[in-house]
Amino acid sequence: MDKRSASIKLWVTLILLFSTASAAIDDVSLDIGALNAQGWKLENIRLVLEGIPNPRQQLALTIGKLTLPKPLDDLQLADIRCTAFKWNDHQTVCEQGRARIDSKRWRSPKAAFSFRLGEKSSSATVTGLRLFGGILNAEMTEQAMHWQVRLTGEKLDGMLLQKQLGFRPVEIKNGELDFELLASGAKDDIDEIDLTARLDRLTLQTPDGKAATETLSANAKIHAIREGEHWHWQIAEQLTSGALYLEPVYLETGKEAIELVGQGNWRPLRQRLDIDTFAFEHAGTAAASGRVSIKTGAQVKLTRANFSVQSEDLARFSSVYLKPFAEQTAFEGLSLEGRAKAELTLTGQALTHLALNFAGLAVHDENGRIGVEGGEGSIYWSNDPDPAVPSALGWQKLSLYSLPLGPARLAFSAHANRIELLKKTRLPFLGGNLALNRFTFQSHPEQEPDVYFEGRLNNVSLEQLTGALHWTPLSGTVSGRIPGVEYRDDTLQLKGELNVKVFDGNVRIANLASSGLFGDFPRLSAEIELDRLDLDQITRKFEFGGITGRLSGFVKNLQLENWRPVGFYAWFGTPEDDDSRHRISQKAVQNIANIGGGGAADLLSRSFLRFFDTFGYDEIGLGCYLHDGVCQMMGIEAAENGGYRIIKGGGLPRIDVIGYNSRIDWNVLIERLQRVTASDEVIIK
Repeated sequence: MDKRSASIKLWVTLILLFSTASAAIDDVSLDIGALNAQGWKLENIRLVLEGIPNPRQQLALTIGKLTLPKPLDDLQLADIRCTAFKWNDHQTVCEQGRARIDSKRWRSPKAAFSFRLGEKSSSATVTGLRLFGGILNAEMTEQAMHWQVRLTGEKLDGMLLQKQLGFRPVEIKNGELDFELLASGAKDDIDEIDLTARLDRLTLQTPDGKAATETLSANAKIHAIREGEHWHWQIAEQLTSGALYLEPVYLETGKEAIELVGQGNWRPLRQRLDIDTFAFEHAGTAAASGRVSIKTGAQVKLTRANFSVQSEDLARFSSVYLKPFAEQTAFEGLSLEGRAKAELTLTGQALTHLALNFAGLAVHDENGRIGVEGGEGSIYWSNDPDPAVPSALGWQKLSLYSLPLGPARLAFSAHANRIELLKKTRLPFLGGNLALNRFTFQSHPEQEPDVYFEGRLNNVSLEQLTGALHWTPLSGTVSGRIPGVEYRDDTLQLKGELNVKVFDGNVRIANLASSGLFGDFPRLSAEIELDRLDLDQITRKFEFGGITGRLSGFVKNLQLENWRPVGFYAWFGTPEDDDSRHRISQKAVQNIANIGGGGAADLLSRSFLRFFDTFGYDEIGLGCYLHDGVCQMMGIEAAENGGYRIIKGGGLPRIDVIGYNSRIDWNVLIERLQRVTASDEVIIK
């Protein structure tokens, strides 16, 4: 560079001497060629003496192109003109100039420019560059193969950035960007990055609509430094206003900012990203912290994660973070209140540990399936096959559909694929209690779970039960042993028999089974037996008419599809050894006759029988065999003209009811039971 500098000085002197002797010449120029220094390259250098005839001449340095050293060689400075410069044996300095920046995608207008090109160090500065709708400033320095770049931008337009940089993953509709970037390194490598950025009212959307922002304002800081073969990084981000959508979660910032901070290491050669610590806070809604390890490469996979999530307001938390995932699932319509904290461990994208603590829990269901008030508990689960720390679940009020359970607390263990009740528990239920003696839940991969339950109903109020189910109110209590209920292979089955004492008699339910219980088309089958129920207690609860005596019967091979009977064989009648008093009211006679479609009302009103309130009977019996939607009716015995006897009179005054309509459409029969209407196919005599 020394010989080149001496030669240039000589030519500059000659130009100046020649200019004083040649007034007719306007400009004198000298083409120098190119200069190189530590990866910096000046090309098409020219010295120009301008305005020779004028009293004051100007000596300018013009440079066609300045190429920066790697890794900045993708950017070039072009059309450089320096009006104040220095040139000596060791360096070339442009103190005042103009230049533009060229890249493969865009070209900037000219801006203020200066540079210093020396043997040991070089630098370049661009200020006031109007680009992307804003202003850019850049400063580049290099010394002993070490380089540093400082780049700042003010009020850069998001739409112009996308258009001129060809950034296609998102469509930017509005917004501005301010940033400051400081990067440094040696030779071709980047060793440290420090970025501060501010987004103002950014609105964008991805083509698939799965991510979007609306007038989002945010601040971000990123610092990364290389240590050997890996990078250590830190990040801090704050959303200050606007909205962010990441399918299916919608976050709206306002008075409460959303903040995320974290630090970790990136090992590109090992294709591994470690988030050593992170903390996320959505003020007033949720907070999360923990650590995560991710395998990068062609496929990004979570290898391990330990984190905790805490909320002091489950109403807001469930509304923002749970409700979007629950839509079109079994959890749709559920909302929560209270506070909770969960600690989770995931290994290979599978949950391996869970510790959940909650208090003041309330669960509301728009569909009325479940309700909880005053819930509290601790749930511990691990995929270890050995039992984990015992769990506990308690509540002040719990309702399943319309059935309420009083205050209770359950102790159970949860581990691997199994949940098991640890000790017997009594749940207050409708004036009595439901005793839980045994409960197990065993899940299977890609199969329905197995569930087993044993218990007992003790003194449950029929009045409260029928009221809760919106049935006709009944009196008395229900008690009975539940020998075992098992759910396996999508089928719920009662083991043994369920005996319920009601109406001073007994109801026995056996072979109870249901398949597809939680699907769109459930099926149920059962065998039911009634033994000596008090008819007086039954009929007093309905507007059917009074009957005294006892009633026994059965429903065999009961088949329900989608909760509608499609087949059964049923019989209800007077027990053979019933020695109780048998009386039946006029209203009851009419209604029994009308089940088969009779004219009892007219016959009673036109005969002397209308003067009697009740009648004696010897026996009552009515049956139905349902098949293909038709009920084949039957009575106590066959009667004349192909009829069947429903009531066999006895004593004085006596009355017989005979039905002749032996085949009735099931839907018609149900309507008659509901409305108790009349027809012409029963004779009373």
